[in-house]
Amino acid sequence: MKSNLLVFSLALLAAAGPLLNGSWDLWAQSVVMLAGLAAGSLWLCGRLLAGSVPLPPSRLLAWTACLAAGGGLSAYAGPLTAYSVPVWHVWLAALGAMLAVSVLPERARGRLNQAIRIGAWLLVLWAIYQHFSPAGPQRPYAGLLNQNIFAGAILLFLPLAAASGDWLLGAALIACLYWTHSVGAWLGLAAALLILAPRRGVLWALAGAGAGAVGCALLFSKLGAADFLDRWRWWQAAAHMSLARPWLGFGPGSYAYVSPAYAAPASGLGTLFAHQHLLETAAEQGWPFLLVWLAGLAAILRRAPAAKIAGPLAVLVLSLWDYSLSIPAVLWLFSCSAALALPTSGRLAKVGPRWRVPACVAVLCLGAWAGTSLWQRWQADRLRSRAEAMVRASGPVPAALDLLGRSIRLCDHPEAERFAGLLEAALARQRVEPGRLLAAAVDLERSAAQDPYRASTWSLLEGLYRELGREDLARFARQRGAVHIGIIAPFEKSAP
Repeated sequence: MKSNLLVFSLALLAAAGPLLNGSWDLWAQSVVMLAGLAAGSLWLCGRLLAGSVPLPPSRLLAWTACLAAGGGLSAYAGPLTAYSVPVWHVWLAALGAMLAVSVLPERARGRLNQAIRIGAWLLVLWAIYQHFSPAGPQRPYAGLLNQNIFAGAILLFLPLAAASGDWLLGAALIACLYWTHSVGAWLGLAAALLILAPRRGVLWALAGAGAGAVGCALLFSKLGAADFLDRWRWWQAAAHMSLARPWLGFGPGSYAYVSPAYAAPASGLGTLFAHQHLLETAAEQGWPFLLVWLAGLAAILRRAPAAKIAGPLAVLVLSLWDYSLSIPAVLWLFSCSAALALPTSGRLAKVGPRWRVPACVAVLCLGAWAGTSLWQRWQADRLRSRAEAMVRASGPVPAALDLLGRSIRLCDHPEAERFAGLLEAALARQRVEPGRLLAAAVDLERSAAQDPYRASTWSLLEGLYRELGREDLARFARQRGAVHIGIIAPFEKSAP
């Protein structure tokens, strides 16, 4: 019973997270992480008051602390802090999940496995409904962003179904994997089975060969497709980004915003991800972070039983081709799966009676501080969304500016500043108030400072300065944009 709160916290990340659209939306991330943080803090307080706290292995603790510090330095030192800090929080949750799993006793791990299996069944039933529904997609994605992300989650669910003897779930997962038509997932599964075949025997080798045949057939069918060809351009952009800032990268989650400055001009399809998680991680958080992360995973998985590492290994191979690990819930599920390959730590720290209450108060204060940061970003995002909805319904109105002002006071964000600038400019033109044009320029300057890689922001600034009769500032805006973008997009005349 002592571990129930910790199991609940982990189940929110690994089982409930995938059901909430992969926890991709900020509201879903915030709900899951706030609830998990609260449950984890209460569990730790209970252990402190009881006088003993289980500790993770010292090497795992040092490794996760190094990654947390490196990711935080990358997020706050990068040029896109507003976008990077929430993604760093996702990484912190993933690293915290690994520490938490490492201290769970075997019975508690069994309860966590059961919770993940329930989540897997819910996703499978959802996918079956989608596939056979007349109006549903033939390639189901079960509430996740797309089929390839669903395929990544399936690879992590499959070993759990096999280990628990739930062959019906295993068969359903294989069917869902086939329906997704994910080339990378089948090749990842094949690679994992073939790599582990020397430990497990001929059946694993045959299964790996079969999965590889399916993957090769799907790969052949997609040769020449636009997304297949564009992957090379996306990988090139990530590689160029990683070379531009090799030590700390541009910050977690920055690829979508920076890559246009490094992508080939003829790129046919836009993307939020590099479709190659290792290159994307190097571009966003630097090569040292990537190498430390991979070295730690290798140490965890190297000596673990084959059945426990098949899923994480398959997803790592998939990540050479796709971006499942860029989705919060899949990253959390991956971290829990990798940590389940470790034996229970067994280390305990004794807490003297005089330190129990002060330590508990410190944990609650630290949890409240971390939760406040998550809450404020979520509320700022909600206020920004309300302002956008108000403008869509009523046009440019001062009330929307008030909402944006409240959002900005909670948390700086380039989208909020940009939207405020567009609203100010629209109100100035409607009411013939030239003073508002200057306020719009100030807002757009702040937006450009927080996200200097958005070409249209520089174009809007250039146009506003010309409207104000300041040709010198217009040229300066173009020059500053060229430093980050290389070229300036056509001036956007549209206003809310």
